[in-house]
Amino acid sequence: MPPTAREWRHFTASSDGTRIECLITDFPRAEDEKRAREDWFILVHAHPKLGGCRQMMLPLARSLAARGHGSVCVALRGTSESLGSSTWRGSEAEGEDVLAACALAANGTLAGANANARCHLVGYSYGGTICGYALKRKHPNVASYIAIGYPRGSYGCGLYGVGAKWLMRDHFDALAESETPKLFIHPERDEFTTVKTMETLVEEKLERGVRELRVLKGADHFSAATDARVVEQTVDWILEFVARCARREDSS
Repeated sequence: MPPTAREWRHFTASSDGTRIECLITDFPRAEDEKRAREDWFILVHAHPKLGGCRQMMLPLARSLAARGHGSVCVALRGTSESLGSSTWRGSEAEGEDVLAACALAANGTLAGANANARCHLVGYSYGGTICGYALKRKHPNVASYIAIGYPRGSYGCGLYGVGAKWLMRDHFDALAESETPKLFIHPERDEFTTVKTMETLVEEKLERGVRELRVLKGADHFSAATDARVVEQTVDWILEFVARCARREDSS
């Protein structure tokens, strides 16, 4: 992380009044860096019932900061110093926690009264399903959806795969109906969902908007947010995807 980058905690409120803790990673930016000033990455961690917490998103946040981008690591309700209770299957209330972080970028807390701030939802594992719930609200500042190790579930992955299929399905209609550009970054050796399942998801199950799949060679589900090589590759793909989406939006 560059010496000028800084991290600080900020507390905000979800739509039901629940206190949500966010860890913000940012740095001073020059006035002419318009795109960096407009784009914020909202990072959402893995399953809170299984040890997921905002700290696991710090490697991504710091890699983004090293390349000139600010981010918000959201502590979903019931984790860290966020109030409320987490759930096993995900909920719309947790999706609202993510949108509360988006509001920080849009209301001036982070971006200097930039109502047009572009928020990119980046969910790791369970976080990808929660970001799916967030898409249901069609928040005007949400510009893209990125899932790392999306837990679609595959029968070929045994108990892990069956468990993911059962637990992580309620959000899917919101994900399928959204036209928000979607990028799925998937570990080649993911223990919950096979690459073949993800190929079918992207090519056949999701029909609206831009949707793409990238495969992390040699990575498994649990190293996807911590291994330095994997994190750098992930950030490369995220920034390339976001830049192309921005160019497409500007030309439309």
